[in-house]
Amino acid sequence: MNAFILDDTINSRTNLGLRITQPPTIPMSEQLADTIEIDGREGTLKILKGWADITFTFKVATSSQTQWRDVLPQLIKAKRITFSNDNTVHFKIKQVKASGLTQLLSSLWESELTFVCAPFRYLNNVAILNRTSSGVVTNNGGVYSLPRIKVYGTGTRTLTINGKPIVLNLLQDSLIIDSELKECYHGNTAQNNYMTGDFPIFNVGNNQVTLGTGITKLEIEPRWRYL
Repeated sequence: MNAFILDDTINSRTNLGLRITQPPTIPMSEQLADTIEIDGREGTLKILKGWADITFTFKVATSSQTQWRDVLPQLIKAKRITFSNDNTVHFKIKQVKASGLTQLLSSLWESELTFVCAPFRYLNNVAILNRTSSGVVTNNGGVYSLPRIKVYGTGTRTLTINGKPIVLNLLQDSLIIDSELKECYHGNTAQNNYMTGDFPIFNVGNNQVTLGTGITKLEIEPRWRYL
């Protein structure tokens, strides 16, 4: 591992002049859970609360203090990071911290970067799934996903995923259901009041998707991910 890529386009070596000098150890996703002792039960009862953020730290070197000042804003505003040794997945960045520069040689300085990321690894280059009829969507990832689904149609219509109905009031030609953001919207306008039901997930394996009468098309951004 000698480089990282920010937002799919910014290479740390060729664009930022940064070289990884100490690679990170990236932890696995970790469940957050409470355990409860119950009289008469063998072992404790585990109640899943969610997933912990992934935090990893690594060191980079730069040959220019002036360039480093220009690099910092790009690090802070980046939304995703991919490493050169595995460009099939990316991490969603929540926060970036950088230490001060330590001079190693007359023209070489080193800094430590810490990235706080969402709990999972996300698969890169996943195609949008277009559906004009009911069928199965297969999640080959390692954990459930929170998709973004654009639903086309008019009127009050029902989309059913894994037996769970979602009733949508399609006043315009489409609505977007974003399970990650927990938002239903059209354009830039929130329209959660036009949706009844839970935000859908795609479990690992096969997921049955049923387009109710009047729904003409789905555009699914599946967001496959791994532990």
